Amino acid sequence: MELTLPLAKDYWLDTHKMFTNLGSFADLEKVLDFSPPSIPNIDTAGLIKLFGQLPKFPTDFQIQRGKSHSHDGVTITEISWSTGYGPRTEAYLLVPDGVNTPLPGALFLHSHDDVKEFGKEKVVDGVGELPESAAWVKRDHYGNRGAANVLAKKGFAVLAFDSFMWGSRRFKMEDMPARLIELLGAKDYERLSVMHESMALSKYLSLFGATLAGLLNFDDRVALEIAKSLPEITDSISAVGLSGGGCRAVYLHATSPELNAVVCVGAMATYKSMLPTHIAPHSWMFFPQGLAAKSDWPGLCTINTTPLYVQYCGEDQLFTKEGMRDADSALKNAFAKSEGNYKSDTYPVRHSFTVEMQVSAFDWLKGLTKNG
Repeated sequence: MELTLPLAKDYWLDTHKMFTNLGSFADLEKVLDFSPPSIPNIDTAGLIKLFGQLPKFPTDFQIQRGKSHSHDGVTITEISWSTGYGPRTEAYLLVPDGVNTPLPGALFLHSHDDVKEFGKEKVVDGVGELPESAAWVKRDHYGNRGAANVLAKKGFAVLAFDSFMWGSRRFKMEDMPARLIELLGAKDYERLSVMHESMALSKYLSLFGATLAGLLNFDDRVALEIAKSLPEITDSISAVGLSGGGCRAVYLHATSPELNAVVCVGAMATYKSMLPTHIAPHSWMFFPQGLAAKSDWPGLCTINTTPLYVQYCGEDQLFTKEGMRDADSALKNAFAKSEGNYKSDTYPVRHSFTVEMQVSAFDWLKGLTKNG
């Protein structure tokens, strides 16, 4: 019998296909004393240690610049660098046409989407057409436009880059274990990459004493150092991300207090709210071993007081409404002593970063820049 998985797009449009639960073993939550603390018992250094084994942080990034071109008022420059392991990271630097002075910087952290052939291209216009297998992401999740281009037009130097597992940093078809192809019954790259993340890569990382969250955060912290070194960018650097990118934004907020501001979109709820039916939809990046014993998911955002804007999707199929409301309440209480450092809005939309949400997020970032 041939085993097939739903298309990546179907995961987002028919969420019942991806939900699972513990069934008759639901008492594991109680017998294993699952109770994430709302106030984190961990700091920045502790979180990085919890991430497990990490590569040595590079000192020579071997930055290379490629071609530049203009698209609809934005100059897009190809940039690549060495993260110290694996293939080189490829990126786009976007700045408004005709601007020759340094601008506030922004790391645009692309989403997961179960689409790994492309990363940075999900948020950038003017770098070629995406096949329908990936074009639906920009259309359904980003308002059918290059969100990074829009942010650049607001007066930012935007660095959109491939993270570990995506685009230039992806595992390729020839890397897929034969066992996964046998189970799937087809050589469909995106379906195989979903299986590869959970059924192969997670095992390697466990053997290595590493975590997916740790390697993704490592890549993002390297990208932050790259941004600091670019002449187009001032010392005011922010980060924004949707979904998996929002998850990475939370980790970056916790590990990089030098950030000017952070926007997390469609990636915030309590861990307990995910337990009944909302674990399977998420990547391993949300669940590094041991983290829940140290902090609930919203608690990570309170490790540092960097200004944080969380946008909730009120009809988000990946989180419960109660879980999002509880997370929002917890963050409002935690940030009460630092008035103005936490902003939140809930939009009546499914999992996405709509045009309206982008306008609000980018205006907020602009208002917080040192030259804003």
